[in-house]
Amino acid sequence: MILVLDSSALITLARIGQLTLLREIAETILIPEAVYEEVVRVGQNRPGSVAVGQALWIVRRQANDRAAVRRLRGQTGPGEAEAIVLAREAQADAVVLDDATARRVAEAEGLKVVGLLGLVLHAKERGVVRSVKPLLDQIITAGFFVDDALYRVILREAREEPPQ
Repeated sequence: MILVLDSSALITLARIGQLTLLREIAETILIPEAVYEEVVRVGQNRPGSVAVGQALWIVRRQANDRAAVRRLRGQTGPGEAEAIVLAREAQADAVVLDDATARRVAEAEGLKVVGLLGLVLHAKERGVVRSVKPLLDQIITAGFFVDDALYRVILREAREEPPQ
């Protein structure tokens, strides 16, 4: 599986010490240069910057279709625009985006979109993690917003619903 990521999932997974989860669920992890710039260079000394910078298994790649990147920049941020274009160019299995607008744009471009929580569910389906709830709780503690309804949906999809 080939995944192209925006910064949100990278930063959050690095913050909770679970960046290698990506390596365990996908054969290839790609990030566009704009995401590397945002996370590692601009985000220097912030949570996740060192871990992402040192993860040699995360492949940095330039999105080649600069006209498409410019077009999408009118609707999304630079990292998201490059991730969407790179996902198309690399024929990725999915692009990992959490911003609602970026997700709509990527879907309109014909891409499969998954968010951080979808990655966590996928990790459980593949047997990489035994339980979603501890990861979900760590993700929330790290500052990633998950409302109560979505929290319950994720636990239900993971078959980890608390007894009623």
